Amino acid sequence: MNEPFDRGEINEASLAAAERLRARLMSERAAPVQPAARRSVLPWAVTAALFAFAAGLIANPWFEQAVRGRLPFVAAATPDTSALEQRLAALEKRAPTGPAVAAERLARAEAKVESSTDQLQRDAQRIDTLAGEVARLTARLAAQEARDSNVVATAQGAANRAEAMLTVLLLRRALADGRPIDALLPAAGRLFEASDADAVAALAALAAKPVTRAGLARDLGVMADTSDLRPNWWQALMARLDDAMSGAAAQGPVTAARAAMVRGDVATAVARLRAAPALGGNATVRAWLANAERLLAAEAALARLEAAATTPLAAPALLPPGPGAPR
Repeated sequence: MNEPFDRGEINEASLAAAERLRARLMSERAAPVQPAARRSVLPWAVTAALFAFAAGLIANPWFEQAVRGRLPFVAAATPDTSALEQRLAALEKRAPTGPAVAAERLARAEAKVESSTDQLQRDAQRIDTLAGEVARLTARLAAQEARDSNVVATAQGAANRAEAMLTVLLLRRALADGRPIDALLPAAGRLFEASDADAVAALAALAAKPVTRAGLARDLGVMADTSDLRPNWWQALMARLDDAMSGAAAQGPVTAARAAMVRGDVATAVARLRAAPALGGNATVRAWLANAERLLAAEAALARLEAAATTPLAAPALLPPGPGAPR
């Protein structure tokens, strides 16, 4: 059996055979004959009948199936055609399974999509959990930083307080010993300028013109030898009345001031000298009073600074613990 004839195809070999048959028939007709008075149409009719018969035979399916494959001039099917036919047959066999395979693949794809959706939801939950943890840790860190700031501020305040107490102690010892206080003024200004500028100014005035209790007592002792004046009648009368009421001998203002200095009472000595109008014009007395008042102002300023240095520090405000912080 010849598959091209089975499919109703006519190749060039078949056409060539038909052409040779027609040529042979034509050559037989073309042989020299005796001229006749009238041409016969019989050869043409026979040729047409043969040609029609051949064409009908070729077009007949039976000829394709039973005869064409046995003809010598018909070539066999090529291997390429056989391979293509095999592939076509295989595809035809596989075709019915296509929808099932597609449905299976679609089902697997849907399963993967559902699995991916679940995974995305779990990842979103994990992200929300991590975001909450980050927020809690941030709050704890902020609270810890605030507490650390309070601790640092408290420590700094305690250090400043200790330095202030030490500075005041050194100033008091320097005043008691009659030593200069110039070296301690920068520390005093840095520690107390903001809270008590007048006290720092009083200490600076004493440092500019130093004076000590011993020096005041010494100057007053010399003054007592040369500056006691004879009281007028009114002062004498008042002194006698004072003696009568107190039962003690009256003393002059310089002598009373000297006695007060012996007791260490500079303020009383200043008051005694200022209460004597007769000494108001004495330049020596005025100078002594200025020195004594400068010393008293410095001592009062030092007392205020000492009170400020020993005042307890206010407790720092404690922040409430943040969310998630350990209690």
